Amino acid sequence: MTVISNFDLHCHTKASDGGFTPSQIVMKAYERGLNYLAITDHDLVAGVQEAITCAQQNNELLKQGSPLAPKENYIYENAQVEKVENGSLDRSFNERLLTIIPGIEFSTTWRNEQIHIVGLFIDIENQTLNDLMAKKKLSRTARAIAIGEKLERLGFERPYERCREQAQEGASITRGNYARLIYQDGKARTIDEAFHKYLRRGQKAYVQNDWGPIDEAVQAIKAASGIAVLAHPRRYKISNLRLRTLIEDFVAVGGEAMEVASCQQKPNDKLYLTQLCQKYNLLASLGSDFHNDGIFRNLGQNLDLPDSLQPVWTAPCAERFGLSAANKQRLVHLTHKKD
Repeated sequence: MTVISNFDLHCHTKASDGGFTPSQIVMKAYERGLNYLAITDHDLVAGVQEAITCAQQNNELLKQGSPLAPKENYIYENAQVEKVENGSLDRSFNERLLTIIPGIEFSTTWRNEQIHIVGLFIDIENQTLNDLMAKKKLSRTARAIAIGEKLERLGFERPYERCREQAQEGASITRGNYARLIYQDGKARTIDEAFHKYLRRGQKAYVQNDWGPIDEAVQAIKAASGIAVLAHPRRYKISNLRLRTLIEDFVAVGGEAMEVASCQQKPNDKLYLTQLCQKYNLLASLGSDFHNDGIFRNLGQNLDLPDSLQPVWTAPCAERFGLSAANKQRLVHLTHKKD
């Protein structure tokens, strides 16, 4: 069973290490039936305004009923619709309008672990936020150059320069960019394998970095009128005890939400994160962490939040984007026949 949500609050564009421009991501969101999409690139907001502009232009086409308006295209020939929650399958043009949520994903260091903090509903012009982004950009650039030098010694041709050429102008180059390059060069069978073979801790092209404390990111997000979200908690290679300690430290510095639903997730993981969300009185968020097309990770895919949790869009800062407790996820449940 696959569930397609009309909310996705975590994705990446070519402004960082995603494979698509902000406008291309927006068009994919329309195809996937999304109504709310957060652009959360790594340590910057360079893709947000382009995404907002693209959505505004296409929303106008929908309001006009134009034949040029974007269409939904996510129910494949081998799929069967089982049910639709909080809405209907066939929607009017006005029911398919898309709102872009300005966001960011900050890298931080917590007890020698790299931890990601997503900021949602942020003011991208805020000075405190921009000061931290400038600081992070210097750190990211230094690390990217160092990784490129290591890959060059391993036989890759101009890796840093080529990543810069493929990315959007002004983008931060991350390990995601390098993983895609390694895959393109045929040195790994998948992008994930490229990470594990070259870029993970302990591998030949890994470069350690101090990303700064969690509280620095949380306070910058709050200064920008946003809400801080602990990203993909089950993807950190830490014990349950250490995860609970992380959440306690996150809450202590002002963190208010946690991602509970993601694309590639075991049922027991969602259940455990639901319990932690309730235990620590956190708002629940959801996100695909989409970077590139793939079978197992796509916009809106399997992002259904348990009814027992209070969604992050019920926070006061979400009201500026027309969101409140009245907004329910529209969930399309699909089954797929095996080819």
